[in-house]
Amino acid sequence: MRETTVPVGDGFADLADALGLTPEELAAEACDRAVAAEAHQVWDQALRLARRHDSLLRRLGE
Repeated sequence: MRETTVPVGDGFADLADALGLTPEELAAEACDRAVAAEAHQVWDQALRLARRHDSLLRRLGE
């Protein structure tokens, strides 16, 4: 895994503190949510394409 440094303002640390988290934990949760949202969009598009081209995919699988 590659480490990334993202500058944040004081409000981020305040929010993390209010939630009982470290800023690193809050950032990790935010990244996890963003990746999950992207994965969901990719899944939806893949499903749409598979349904649209189901006959071609069946023929290729034969």
